[in-house]
Amino acid sequence: MSSTHQEYLYRQLFRLKIHESMGDAFQALFSKVMQYTTPGFQAVSPWGNWGDGGNDGWIETEAHYFQVYGPKPSNQIKELEAVNKSVGDFDKLVVKWGKVSKYTFVMNDYFKGIPAPVGNSLKNLADEKCLDYAGAMGGMELLKEFMSLSECDKQDIVGLIPEVDLDFIDSRAVGEVLNYLAYKSSSDLAFLSETAPDFDEKIKINGISKPIKLRLEMNSYQLYLINEFLNSVDNGLEQRIAQEVKETYAQSKFAISSDIPDRADLRYLWMIDRLLPSGIHENAKASYRFAAELILAKYFETCDAYEHPNNASTT
Repeated sequence: MSSTHQEYLYRQLFRLKIHESMGDAFQALFSKVMQYTTPGFQAVSPWGNWGDGGNDGWIETEAHYFQVYGPKPSNQIKELEAVNKSVGDFDKLVVKWGKVSKYTFVMNDYFKGIPAPVGNSLKNLADEKCLDYAGAMGGMELLKEFMSLSECDKQDIVGLIPEVDLDFIDSRAVGEVLNYLAYKSSSDLAFLSETAPDFDEKIKINGISKPIKLRLEMNSYQLYLINEFLNSVDNGLEQRIAQEVKETYAQSKFAISSDIPDRADLRYLWMIDRLLPSGIHENAKASYRFAAELILAKYFETCDAYEHPNNASTT
């Protein structure tokens, strides 16, 4: 895998993490990245009645405090709520933690940008409280921090990226994933049996990027691993797997909204993680992800995953 391809996938996996994180999950993601990138950063957890005093993380030597806000995703960010959150607890912070020289409001903006009133309120706060700095950090800033990490640290946050040109994969991993998919869904509805009339046309219609296109193509050359397994078991298994993939794709359209420019790639990565069985060890996750990608490649061709070229809707 080229370094450019690898960096793209790390970037997209982290973007997916951002889109899936809200509330405490977003704070935990922010803290993990900052602990790797920023010397002296300390995460803070609420404690009893004292709580966290408005401090969601800090750099003690700089008297730099962070407040984290992870709202639920929506098409319209609630600006007033964000403004109130960004400056509302500042006085409580000073009372419980003392002098504040720098203050950063971290918001999961889902890569839509921090609302302008938030920036303005922070500027006014800096002037009013005589701070050295007061500003906001959104998804793009957090992504840049993540991309500055070593490969090992990136893997600790988003997991391993499987190679597309592996010569070997543990067939038991493929088998376990297939069995998981087969019996997880109780539906026996029929699945689309036709293949996409034009692979490139389907890629284009769905807005899939070149790196993901290459993964689909390369994995399609290894579909004999799945086909050999399916030929050795009950014929009904293939239909049930297809239905599970079809349902997973439908769920991805709700999880990753249609107003995101690279939604097709994010949905691809989202589906991979959803196809994995729960409780697998981190060391085995790369093999399971590869198995899940093989499954997506197979059912991409049968149009159970992503839109058929004859379907005008690509949302």
